[in-house]
Amino acid sequence: RTERRHWGGVYVRGLLQDGERKSIEPMAARLRDGNVQAMQQFVGQSPWRWEEVWARLGRRMTAELEPDSAWVVDDTGFPKQGEDSVGVARQYSGTLGKTGNCQVAVSLHHVGEQGNAVLGWRLYLPESWAKDQERRKAAGVPEEVVFKRKWELALDLIDQTRSWGLADRIVLADGGYGECTEFRDELETRDLRYVVGIGPNVGVWTKPPKTRIPEYGGRGARPTRHVYGDQRPVAVRDVALKAKGWKKVRWREGSKGWLESRFLSWRVQPSHGFVAGDPPHKQLWLLVEWPAHEEEPAKYFLADLPPSYTLRRLVRVAKCRWKIEQDYRQLKDEL
Repeated sequence: RTERRHWGGVYVRGLLQDGERKSIEPMAARLRDGNVQAMQQFVGQSPWRWEEVWARLGRRMTAELEPDSAWVVDDTGFPKQGEDSVGVARQYSGTLGKTGNCQVAVSLHHVGEQGNAVLGWRLYLPESWAKDQERRKAAGVPEEVVFKRKWELALDLIDQTRSWGLADRIVLADGGYGECTEFRDELETRDLRYVVGIGPNVGVWTKPPKTRIPEYGGRGARPTRHVYGDQRPVAVRDVALKAKGWKKVRWREGSKGWLESRFLSWRVQPSHGFVAGDPPHKQLWLLVEWPAHEEEPAKYFLADLPPSYTLRRLVRVAKCRWKIEQDYRQLKDEL
């Protein structure tokens, strides 16, 4: 509707103009054509399909930000005082650096050399909220919204973005997503390359394991489980601690000079599922960062990238994630 389109434009202008508070009343007071009641109705009551708005924004911004780009998954917290905002609960927030009363949203960003663009958001709805019908009704949570883990929300965002016809990108994520085997498996099912953070205890095979499937004895179901015998995977921390030949790599110039650290990379096979008799996983890159002043390695990554990737290229891709911290800061402070 023309009226709805008009007040949508007024509201967006209010967000983009100067002023510390971006709630309805102070924005309406700063706008020459501001109207508290009309703007409040647009935000709180007017139904409109947001998907096409995001799709147009995504197509326009990714066209501006080519080439050499990636999709970055992350989440951010919004501290709250009360209990009525949708999804608010005592939960961990990277913004707070601790557990606190907040909302949490999962986001997907297009990150390139020339700049970044947010491609979408999903508000995380804790189980306590998802199961509380009275609370859901009071806050207007749609019936089709159900509890989903953060990595599932991230996949929804990726699927939504791909439906717009945008070219696939390497997916980057921290350990909160990378340690989830299901998340990595789902990315591989979608033929999406990735570089994700992992913890020091993730198991890998440094040499391809030799497995066998027991011969069929003629009774019962035919065996399908792979037998690994006495072979056991090793934790990535142990791989790093025994390694030699660490190389210093610079990845970008910061405000105080070049950022650099020591790195090594190996071709490995993740070992998840070997206890259940799953077949060995395909080879991935294991990338480890060990700053010279630290007693132990600081960061670990699994990268589903071609064997031809050099160490420097692996590092530069893995370190692209920092840009979305700038996104969060600008969106929260300036908007």
